[in-house]
Amino acid sequence: ESRLKIRTALGVPSALPLIGMVARFDSCKDHSNLLAALSWLVRRNLDFRVALVGAGNDDYNLSLVERIKILGLTSRCYLLGSRSDIPSIMNAIDIHVLSSLTEAFPNVLAEAMACETPCVTTDVGDAALIVSDNGWIVPPCNSLSLAQALYLALTSLADSGSWTLRKTACRRHITTKFSIEQMVARYNAVWQRLARIDA
Repeated sequence: ESRLKIRTALGVPSALPLIGMVARFDSCKDHSNLLAALSWLVRRNLDFRVALVGAGNDDYNLSLVERIKILGLTSRCYLLGSRSDIPSIMNAIDIHVLSSLTEAFPNVLAEAMACETPCVTTDVGDAALIVSDNGWIVPPCNSLSLAQALYLALTSLADSGSWTLRKTACRRHITTKFSIEQMVARYNAVWQRLARIDA
């Protein structure tokens, strides 16, 4: 229902790939890297749409709007700004991308995967740990590598059977490795080690 509601509001048909990035507009998120990658995909005649979500991703950001226009992405981009319905957004998009040049533990990847949304991400912070072999990991600040990974993801999306398996694996990975129970158990293990050292 969430997927249908968001895509209907945007006017994106169910079968048309929708890429999304949920991240505030900030230099560390490197939106320029993403836009350059998307432009590469357009030049190869791939049909897709992209939703940019987060503070600063709106029509008031004139530099962003102008960059999108220069790269010929205006008809493909939705600038959705800050939203309170992120789980719905994650269900509406087919691929979540994170183009950051730096991160710590990017929660947004875990949030996407928990909604069974595969990810393409730069190899920053704990991104590779979160995504593991369930998505695509590329070097930061390399729009060609990011574009090629998105191309592979879009190609994989066309195979509905394997894509369904990938989606299921994404959620399983997050619930297995990053659940509240896992977090509590790991904290407990650290505290027990510290207690033995103090003793």
